[in-house]
Amino acid sequence: MEALELEAHDGRHVEVRRSLVDVGDGVALHILEAGAGRPLVMLPGWSQTAEMFREQLAGLSGSRRVIAVDHRGHGRSPAPSFGYRIHRLAADLEQLLCSLDLDGVDLLAHSMGASVAYAYLDVFGPGRISSLVLVDEMPRPLRDADWTDEQAEEAGSTMEPAGLFEFLAGLRAEDGEQLRADFLRDVTSDGIEPETLAWMIEQNALFPREEAATLIFNNAVLDWRDLIPTIGLPTLVIAGDSVNVPLRSQRWIHEQLAGSELAVIRGRSGGTHFPFLESPVEFNDAVSAFLASRSG
Repeated sequence: MEALELEAHDGRHVEVRRSLVDVGDGVALHILEAGAGRPLVMLPGWSQTAEMFREQLAGLSGSRRVIAVDHRGHGRSPAPSFGYRIHRLAADLEQLLCSLDLDGVDLLAHSMGASVAYAYLDVFGPGRISSLVLVDEMPRPLRDADWTDEQAEEAGSTMEPAGLFEFLAGLRAEDGEQLRADFLRDVTSDGIEPETLAWMIEQNALFPREEAATLIFNNAVLDWRDLIPTIGLPTLVIAGDSVNVPLRSQRWIHEQLAGSELAVIRGRSGGTHFPFLESPVEFNDAVSAFLASRSG
């Protein structure tokens, strides 16, 4: 597959390699890879793609092997008609790490990608993982009917059951692509460049909407609040202070993880669900400092 060339903020030109990695059940995952050394594996969120980590592939690959993954059905990965559950994506990750013979992995996970990381630790344990960078994902997306607003904010539960089913129906409708575009507008800051937002919308549209609806429903009903306090890995929690992920929920995750670090990185004009795209220099500096503090 063809390679990409990206320019880092320091002017370096970085070659990004594309490949497909077999993860079993007839599925291969598309990955982007740059640099060499200790592996940093990056998992995108729901409907997002590996290419959305372009600033990290360019900016973090000077001294390490940076790998961005397209989940099944996302980006350039094939889209089978099955397997759109968080624990299946976690199994895909395990097969990917085994196929690439990766150990001592620093795992960076955005949004739903953090749920995949949680599911991975739940099933496979931390054996191959050295540290976590968790980016703007709530511990429990779906709100219980009897919760107070304070409880819901702490859990990050911004979805109501009726609203979730309305979103699923709208996503599956004939004009469902507009709903996904509107979601991206809602969760990025007012300062995002129009061309960047348009490109993000194009990237999201690569994931078929029927499968996208199946996957977001599965993610919404999962509750990681029992698992999070058991994670013993060094962890950096990055909050975008976005409208769909309350900052209080990110502080809660940080408080549950002894010795963890918390960074709040907003967009150009207010909160964003995509700090790695809207504020890439600040984001990369925070990740680099965290990783350097561990390896020093």
